[in-house]
Amino acid sequence: MNEIEHILNHFRQEQTNITTQNLHAKCPITLYSNPPVNEEYLLKFQEGIRTKLPSDYIDFLKINDGAVLYPDNKNTQLDIFSVYLLVYEKDMLPSSSSLSLLPFARYETTTFYMDLSKLQSREYIVFSFSTDRHYDAHMCFKEWLQTILWNPKYFNSYASKVFHAHTVPYYASIQELVEIFQIFEIYTRKNSWKLY
Repeated sequence: MNEIEHILNHFRQEQTNITTQNLHAKCPITLYSNPPVNEEYLLKFQEGIRTKLPSDYIDFLKINDGAVLYPDNKNTQLDIFSVYLLVYEKDMLPSSSSLSLLPFARYETTTFYMDLSKLQSREYIVFSFSTDRHYDAHMCFKEWLQTILWNPKYFNSYASKVFHAHTVPYYASIQELVEIFQIFEIYTRKNSWKLY
C-alpha cells in the first residue's frame, strides 16, 4: 500500500467512525471518487506539458482520476480534477498567467496549482483566490491531500493570516486556539497519520 492509499483509507475509516459513533457531533465529509486514470491518456498529457507530474499525484490518479469532496451539508465542494479536466483548466488559464502553474483542484473560490518549476523542491503547491496573487502552501501533493481531507477550509484561513501578517499583527481567536489544540490531540493519539 502506497502513502496515498494509506491516507485515503485512513480518511474513509475516520469518516465511518464519525458516522457510526457521531464523534464530535460532526457531519461526515463525503468523498466521491472517479475510477483510476487511463495511463495512456496520462502519459499523453505529461508529454503535452513536457513535464512528468509528481509521483504522489500520479499515485492518486492511479487510484482516483479526480474526486469530489463535500466537506459539509452545504452546497460547497472541493473538486480534485481528473486528467481530462486538467487539460481543460490548463487551456482556460489566461495567456498572461505563469506557464508553470497547473491548476489541479478548486474549493469555492480557491484554486490550487502545482508550480511545475518547483517540482524538485517537493514544495510545489500554490493556491489563489484570484488570478493576481498566489500563496505558497509549502507542501507536496501528499501533504496537501492530508491537510485538505482533514480541514478543507484550512487554506482560506491560511491565506487570510498570510495577508494580515503583512499588514497588521495576527492574533489567534480563542476558537482557533481550541481547534488547533483539538487537532493536535487527535494527531498525537493517532501516530499513524502524520503531516510530514
